[in-house]
Amino acid sequence: TTAREQRCKQATPIWADKEAVVAMYAEAQRKTLETGIQHDVDHIIPLQGKLVSGLHVQHNLQVITSAENKRKAAKYTLT
Repeated sequence: TTAREQRCKQATPIWADKEAVVAMYAEAQRKTLETGIQHDVDHIIPLQGKLVSGLHVQHNLQVITSAENKRKAAKYTLT
């Protein structure tokens, strides 16, 4: 397993809806195929944030373009 996979595993609580998480990754793949633009699953609150760390659960995931994900660069800002 990769370091990223290990971080995700450690950040997944037992109550997580794993099917919903898998569905997010399927949605990113669907959008990529539909638009021709690479989409990623992003952790809204990063798993390894400086001030706060998020969980690997469906409520902390969003499908965004790879370009948006790179701009975000594992940061979380309060809005």
